[in-house]
Amino acid sequence: MTNFGTLNRRNFLRTGAAAGLTLAGGGLSILMPGAVSPAAAAGRVLKINTLASAAAVNVPMQAALLSELPKIAGFGEPEVRPTKKIPQIAQEVIAGAADMGDADVASTLAAAEAGADVKIIGLSYSNTSQVLVVNASKVESLEQIAGSGGTIAVNSIGDFMYVMIIGVLLKRKIDPKKINFIEMGSSGDRARALIAGRVDAVPMHVEQAAQLAEKGNYQIMLKPWREYGNWFSAIVMTTDTWLKKDENKEAAVAVLKAILTSFRKTNTDYAWYKEQVGKYASSKDLKEAPDSLLKPVWQTLTTDIKAFPNDMQTMTADEFAKMIPVYKEAGALKGTLDLNKIIDRTYLERAIKELA
Repeated sequence: MTNFGTLNRRNFLRTGAAAGLTLAGGGLSILMPGAVSPAAAAGRVLKINTLASAAAVNVPMQAALLSELPKIAGFGEPEVRPTKKIPQIAQEVIAGAADMGDADVASTLAAAEAGADVKIIGLSYSNTSQVLVVNASKVESLEQIAGSGGTIAVNSIGDFMYVMIIGVLLKRKIDPKKINFIEMGSSGDRARALIAGRVDAVPMHVEQAAQLAEKGNYQIMLKPWREYGNWFSAIVMTTDTWLKKDENKEAAVAVLKAILTSFRKTNTDYAWYKEQVGKYASSKDLKEAPDSLLKPVWQTLTTDIKAFPNDMQTMTADEFAKMIPVYKEAGALKGTLDLNKIIDRTYLERAIKELA
């Protein structure tokens, strides 16, 4: 049976028109007995919050939701809801306004520590493709930025890249208070600020760094996967309350099967990945990127960063626990979380088994 509460307005009206549903005077005309609406035939439509933009590392997740999930019996194309404010992704899921979220680790763990109902059931990708970039003609080190009271622009204070940078500063005995951190939500705005010399360093994705390097002496100063090993940034989350219903358990497994399928295709098939980039990347430059730029990015993501583990084998409480001391030092978490109660591989293991 179609759950009309999960349909967005556009899909609802399209479905209603095809099935003879009409809205008039505030009333709803019901399907004739025996009739099957296109929505029912297509399957359940999930509400899934994601980031507002899709970089190279985000493409497999988008392909999973928009291409692979509808291939699974019982599920239609989900209502993917791009969200500019990263913490809002998890907040809406916790509030029950969305079924699942392609959310960031920092705000999700912070919400859990504050007592929110949170379950991490999968990875949007493993590690991170974001790096810290500087104009190497002006900046040679983090010590130099701190010594001059320089500025680093981040998406938001307390996010995973901010914490990563703070952790590196502390490891190198550099006082983070000597650096001026400012919030600048758009990676494009951050890049323009760096080019204009208004900031000294900015985090951006590896493909953006490669594109920027063509415009001048812009170089990567920090690579999180070399500093920490696995620096988690984005996860698939929902709530324990939502997972109590059997139909939602099945939905969780279906979404994870779609993501695993997309991960595996990305790892083994550059041509497939390139096709998905053309469909789902937000940047026109990335959509149209030549192989000379895109293939090295793909190789970095799949080989160096290992962003798409075939079985999400890095998603364990022990792996996440390695980050917690850094979050504590940065003041982003108190460190009181029982990760074993938050990270749940139950649905992931079912997905792996069913794909096998």
